[in-house]
Amino acid sequence: MKKQKNEIFFAAAAGAIALAGSSPAFAGEYGKTVIDDKNPVADTSWCDLFKKNKLYEGDGFIKSVKFKGRYHGQWISQTEDTLSNGSATTNGYHEFQSRRLRLGTEIEMAHNLTLSATFNVSDGSGGAGSHSLVTGPFFDDWDEVFVEWAPSDDFYILAGKTKQKITVENKTSSNNILTIERSPITNAVISNKPWGVAVGFEALGISHEIGGWISGADRDSTDDRYDWADFDSRGSLTYRNSMDITEATELQFGYQFTNNSGGTASPAGYADENLGSAFEHVASLATLSTFGSFGLITDLIYAANGLGTGTLSDGFDTAGLVIMPYYDITDKLQLVTRYAFMGQGREQRPQRYDTRRTVEDYHTFYAGFNYYVCKHNLKLMAGYEYATGDIHDTSNSVETGTWMLGVRTSW
Repeated sequence: MKKQKNEIFFAAAAGAIALAGSSPAFAGEYGKTVIDDKNPVADTSWCDLFKKNKLYEGDGFIKSVKFKGRYHGQWISQTEDTLSNGSATTNGYHEFQSRRLRLGTEIEMAHNLTLSATFNVSDGSGGAGSHSLVTGPFFDDWDEVFVEWAPSDDFYILAGKTKQKITVENKTSSNNILTIERSPITNAVISNKPWGVAVGFEALGISHEIGGWISGADRDSTDDRYDWADFDSRGSLTYRNSMDITEATELQFGYQFTNNSGGTASPAGYADENLGSAFEHVASLATLSTFGSFGLITDLIYAANGLGTGTLSDGFDTAGLVIMPYYDITDKLQLVTRYAFMGQGREQRPQRYDTRRTVEDYHTFYAGFNYYVCKHNLKLMAGYEYATGDIHDTSNSVETGTWMLGVRTSW
């Protein structure tokens, strides 16, 4: 059955690309890219297929309609050792996962209005979808759906379901992240794309964004889908900014407040689904630097009053650090390394672990290569991550080693 589902996913991705190639194009992303992409346009003409996603272009109220999507597949081979009283217990797994399968549209309208909507296709293979594509519905739930009014390059208003974009890794689109998975500290503190309104503007040479959000969603009671905004949930506020501090370095700051009563109540309130962060307060201070072919990303993260999980009690705090150097070996081949630390928390990416642990003093080390076949529209990723830390409130420790191979395509 797993082989059958994998074939369906590859067929869906190939069909989407073929459909995208049926009309003239103009490429685009769901959000702004954080990391500079210095890779030049590939010299193979078939890479232009990824840009042929414009289904309609006109002079009326509807200016253009684009078909957009992404497919991210990955193979995971993980070994985990739990050390207790000098003895080790080993487990792990080896499997292919359809990490993300999303389809959507972007409609540009008159008066500087844009409607963007993407949904998760049901996959049941480690991605966002919770249903099997074979037995479940094609549409699983909304990933993002929002309307943006941007009358100038220095001002916009956005309303709908989208990222809060706190921390540099979360701000970066999954199409463009340099590692196969984001770091544990980032995954632990971010939200899950709530509904809200955000206003962006330039002032004093700094880019600002202020947002107000609803932390819960209503899911259809018959098949557990859709994630519509639920006003019975609690609220969330965000502020983030960015500025160039030198010609080579950009500084980013982000703050996120989520009403969870000091870590004692779910932000979902009476809603079916929690879309808010597990922490009441999250602050991030990041730098992004480029020096020729060398780049460096750093992020210092602090989170307070978290919801209790495992042996961690309500109201716990955590802190972390991300250091990610990368080097463009050629126009297509890139070396990426990352060190990340999390003071305490739960491993948040179930696709990466045979057993999710509540850990403390958690260190992860990643090294890998990215090969850009057609820039970020089609790339191959390979990496190895070693993780070590203590299991919270015990005398035990845990070590994991994970090989990851990934293919990512987007249009």
